[in-house]
Amino acid sequence: MLRHEDAITFLSRVPSGSVDLVLVDPPYYEIVCNEWDNQWSREDDYINWCNVWTRECFRVLKPGGCFYVWGTTKTDTFLRYKLEVLNQIPNARYQNWIVWSYDWGGRTKKTWPRKHEDLLMYSKGEEFRFYPGRVLVDRKMLNNIRTNMSHVRGKVPTDVWHMNNHTMSKEYVNWHPTQKPIDLLKRIIKAHTNYNEVVLDCFSGSGSTMIAAKQANRRFIGCEANRDYHRKSLVRMKKLCRESTT
Repeated sequence: MLRHEDAITFLSRVPSGSVDLVLVDPPYYEIVCNEWDNQWSREDDYINWCNVWTRECFRVLKPGGCFYVWGTTKTDTFLRYKLEVLNQIPNARYQNWIVWSYDWGGRTKKTWPRKHEDLLMYSKGEEFRFYPGRVLVDRKMLNNIRTNMSHVRGKVPTDVWHMNNHTMSKEYVNWHPTQKPIDLLKRIIKAHTNYNEVVLDCFSGSGSTMIAAKQANRRFIGCEANRDYHRKSLVRMKKLCRESTT
C-alpha cells in the first residue's frame, strides 16, 4: 500500500505497535538550490519537523522492531537529528552507524571526493529481532586460517556496505535524486523481519523500499508526498517485481 500523502498525516492513522520495521530516507536539510532538500528556512524548523514524524515512527513500531534512517554528514544537521531527536525518544536505543560507500559519479579535485551516505539504526527497546544468517556475504579467504578447512558459510556484513548504484543498472531512475540500491534495502528487511511482516517507509521517493519489501515477500505500507514520484514509483514497482519473478 503506497499512499500519495504527507508523512505526518499518513502516520497519524497507522495503529500503534503495528509495524515490524521502519526504513526511511527523509529529505535532507541542505542550503542548496534544490526543491527536494530546501523546504525549510531554518535548521531548527527542520529538526522540529523531524521530531514529529520520528516520534510517530516509534509509536507505530513494535517493541523489538528496528528503525533505520538515511542521512548525510555534509552538514551537521544529521548529527543534530541524532542527538536532539533520536537520542531523546524513550525506548529508542542506538545500535549502529552504517556507511554505504560507492565509487561512481562525478568527483571534485579540490579535496577527497565524497562517495558515501550514512544510515542510522535504532531499536525500540534494548532487545531487537535480528537474523544475520539470512544476509551473509562471501568471505575473501576461502579457508579458515587456523584449520585450513573450507568455510561452510559466509560472514556477517560489517557496518561498511560497498555497492555501486550505477546509471547503467536496470533499477536506476533519472527522476529521483537519492534512490538507494534495492539489494541493500533487502538486506535490512531480511535481517529484521519474517515473511509477510510489515515494513514502513513514509518517504517512499523512488519506491525502492516498497520494491525491496515486495521482492522479499513482506507487506509494505507507506506514502509519498510528491505526486509525480508516487505515480512513477508504482510503475517502477510493477516492472521490477514482474521481472524478479520471471
